[in-house]
Amino acid sequence: MALETTVVTFTLNGTFAEWSTIFDSDEANKRHAEYGITPLYRGVNKADPQRVIVIHQHQTGDLDKFLVANSDWIATHDVDMTSFAQEVWIAG
Repeated sequence: MALETTVVTFTLNGTFAEWSTIFDSDEANKRHAEYGITPLYRGVNKADPQRVIVIHQHQTGDLDKFLVANSDWIATHDVDMTSFAQEVWIAG
């Protein structure tokens, strides 16, 4: 399997501070590790404090598996899943 870097953007219905506390939690770290996902960066848009970017590295398909398995949990953290967009990058 190939290592991918995924750039994910989405909108929050709550605050970045509330969301990032959950994202940085031990529980989130365990859930990411279960799928071999390494978060590299998370940040909030300077002009729009409801827009978030997250960059992960993982093996092909692992982020999709994580999202399916954890979608209910993610939705409880004020993530607007209808705004979810992802781009996959690979080393050339």
